[in-house]
Amino acid sequence: MLFKKFNLQLFADDDSSTSEDGKKSEQQAEEHQNETKKDEKKGEGEKKYTDADLNSIIDKKFAEWQKKKEKEVDEAKKLAEMNATEKAEYERDKLQKQLDEMMKEKSLTEMTKVARKMLSEDGINITDELLANLVSNSAENTKEAVKSFIELFKSAVNDAVKDALKGKAPKNSTGSDSITKEKIMKVKDRAERQKLIAEHMDLFEK
Repeated sequence: MLFKKFNLQLFADDDSSTSEDGKKSEQQAEEHQNETKKDEKKGEGEKKYTDADLNSIIDKKFAEWQKKKEKEVDEAKKLAEMNATEKAEYERDKLQKQLDEMMKEKSLTEMTKVARKMLSEDGINITDELLANLVSNSAENTKEAVKSFIELFKSAVNDAVKDALKGKAPKNSTGSDSITKEKIMKVKDRAERQKLIAEHMDLFEK
C-alpha cells in the first residue's frame, strides 16, 4: 500500500514538472517572437534609402573607382612602353610639373598678402574673390594692378561725393541695362574691368 502511494506521488511530480516545462517553453517562444517583431520594426525605422538611391550611390562609387583604375593602367602602360632613359625623363618632368604648381600656388599666396597690405594702407578692403583679379605670379604686374585699382577706386569715390554734394540722384540699378557683378567680371579688358569694379564696389560687398 505504501508502495502504491509512493508511485502515485512520483507520477504526480512528473506531471507537475512537465506542465512547468511546457509553460516555460511557451513563454520563451513568445518572448522570442516579440523580440523578432521589435527587430523588424527597428529595421523598418532605420531604412533611409530607396533601392534607386542605393543603386545610384553604388554606380557613382564604381565610376570613380573605374576612372582611377583606368588612369593607373594608362600610367603603367605608358611606363611599360618606355626604356630606362625615357622613364627617368618622364618621372623628372612629372616631378618638375608638380614642383612648378606648388611654387605657383606659393607665389600667388605671397602676392595676395602683398596686394591686401597695399590696399589696407589706403583704407580699401575688398573680398578675396575681387582681390584674386588683381593678383598674378608676377610681383611687378600685381603691384601695378593694385596701384591702378587704388587710383580708380579713389577717383570713383570722389566722383560719388561730388555727385552727392550736387544733389544728383544715384544711378538706377534696376533697369534692363543695369550693371551687374557678372557683367563686370566678363569684361575682357583688364583696365576697363578694374574701372567698373571701382565704380561699383557695392556689388562686390554683398
